[in-house]
Amino acid sequence: MIAFRYTKTDGAEYLSHLDLLRHICRTFKRAGINLKHSEGFNPHPKIYMNNPLGLGVKSLAEYCAADCDFDGDFTAAFNDSSPKGVKCSAFRVFDFNPNYACTIKSCGYSVEGIKRFDPESFFRREKIVICDKRGREVDIRQRVYSLSAEENKILFTLGCGENNLRPDLFAEYLESEYGGRAHGLIKTSANGEYTF
Repeated sequence: MIAFRYTKTDGAEYLSHLDLLRHICRTFKRAGINLKHSEGFNPHPKIYMNNPLGLGVKSLAEYCAADCDFDGDFTAAFNDSSPKGVKCSAFRVFDFNPNYACTIKSCGYSVEGIKRFDPESFFRREKIVICDKRGREVDIRQRVYSLSAEENKILFTLGCGENNLRPDLFAEYLESEYGGRAHGLIKTSANGEYTF
C-alpha cells in the first residue's frame, strides 16, 4: 500500500472530489503503476482518499493511499504523469490501509484579507453559532482548535472527520465578524496518526 501526500493547486482546486479521483487513477495508469481492484461484477480500483475539500480551496496537504505494487521513486513516476496542480510531495509504504478519511483529525489553513483582531477574544466565547450551507445553525466553537495572526495572514486549525468545519465557511465567518475580504484560502497541513 502506497500512501502519498499531494497538492491541489494551479486550477486543480476546481476539480470535484470524484473528478480528482478519476485524475489520480489515470495518472497511475499513465505512470505504468497497476492498481489492485476489488472483486465482483463491477471492480473498482483500491484507492482511498482523505475527506473531500470544498471546491475552490487550494491544498498543499491532501492524502491518498493506493493498493498497488511499485518499487522505485513513486514521486517522480507520479509527477511525470500527473496533471498540472496535482503533484506528489512525499510518499510512504504501509502494510495496511492508513484510512485517511477516518484518521485525519484536524487540518491547518491560512487565509489573507481579514482585518487584524485579537485571536484570544475568539476563544473567550463559549458558543459561536453560524449557518451552514444547508441552512442549519451550528455551534463551531469546539471545532476551532487554534487561531493566530501572522503578518498579513490568519492561520487556523479546524476539526476534520466527525468534527468537521469547512474552512471556507470559517473564513466567511471571520470576514463578517472582523471585516476585510477573505482571499487566498489554502490548506497547509493535515494532522493524523499516519500523516507525514
